[in-house]
Amino acid sequence: MPRRGPNRRKRVPKLSFMESQGVGWHVSYRDATTGAPRRHRFGIVERDGEERARALYHAWVAKQLGIDTSHPTKHERPWTPKIRGPIPLSGSLIEIGSSLINSERARIRHEGDPQRRGTIDPRVFSDRKKQIHDFFEFLNRRHGDGAVAKLRLLDVTMDDIEAYNRHIADSGYSASQVTKRMQVVRAIIDRAGRPEHGLQLLTWNWNARDKAHGKTTEERLLPKTKQLERLLQAADLRGRTMIWLGIGLGFGAKDLSKIRVGQITKEAYDLRRGKTGIERYGETPSLVWAMIAAYQRAEKRAVGELLFLTRTGRPLVHGPSNAVTQWWDKLRARARKKGETIPGFYTLRHLGATEFGSRRGASISDVKRWLGHSASSHMADVYMKPVRPEYREIIEWVRARLASKKLDA
Repeated sequence: MPRRGPNRRKRVPKLSFMESQGVGWHVSYRDATTGAPRRHRFGIVERDGEERARALYHAWVAKQLGIDTSHPTKHERPWTPKIRGPIPLSGSLIEIGSSLINSERARIRHEGDPQRRGTIDPRVFSDRKKQIHDFFEFLNRRHGDGAVAKLRLLDVTMDDIEAYNRHIADSGYSASQVTKRMQVVRAIIDRAGRPEHGLQLLTWNWNARDKAHGKTTEERLLPKTKQLERLLQAADLRGRTMIWLGIGLGFGAKDLSKIRVGQITKEAYDLRRGKTGIERYGETPSLVWAMIAAYQRAEKRAVGELLFLTRTGRPLVHGPSNAVTQWWDKLRARARKKGETIPGFYTLRHLGATEFGSRRGASISDVKRWLGHSASSHMADVYMKPVRPEYREIIEWVRARLASKKLDA
């Protein structure tokens, strides 16, 4: 292939949309220094968010070209809804919903920011915005096109809320998703009580309504022993280390992205789970330390540095990018046999919790500390009970491996 000359015309990356893996609106380009392919996501996963994504895209392109973009851009301005039909009345539901969306947008936690109380991830914002839109679409279907531009809180009846509750429960959502959507409805009602919306209040008792719940949480599937063996055989040293950290210490993708050299020693580990801030500490299983020690010898990272990085030197999880999920999807595709199912990476945490919770003498506080969760009866029901017969083989195999110091045992 002929080498491209230095004066060749540079191609401007195009804005694209991809539904898989929650990528959403993004650009694909090559790093100017390394030449490695990269993908920049704009944190907008709804297809109808093209207008905002395009504003972010133009700002990104300008930044790459060194153009000053210090003046306010369109995406930085408060969001206002597109009006189809009558002009919204003062204090209408659409006005209240717009106010809530802008309030939620102000809470977005930017990449690299600490998880301060009251902040939310961009993906959480996208979910809540969609849930607001879904509720308004339901009311428009129920009361006529454009109804939310005319309805005020006084016009919303208990029957409206109960009907929406039944609708989302009958649509197949899980119980937790139904709860989240009803919490968004309650947030709209609470927002209506602000002075700028006329200090509106419900005329009926919210807690007196009939409640419909979604589907019960499906049973968490654990991998079979042969599947886990094939996954380990197909993985390199880095991958095997992450697998055993997932099983032995219950680390999810975000946990793996935050581990620093020195936080885990041969005898014990002591760190906090970023999601809850609850202490996590305990004894380090022999195999987990053997894997970490071998990986540290290979990588030679200094104390205090992140233990795992992407090939471009970034944390495993940053912004909407999750290198752990991408790696796991490729790994299980190589290890999977035709017709079988291998669960996602988070199943390793469930596998480890099942093994830990079934140990003799394990208490609620022990499992709480291992998981980095607050103690609850639900947690006890899930993990602190006898192992089901079909899972005994994998649990006993994991328990024996964790006690071993041999990497190839």
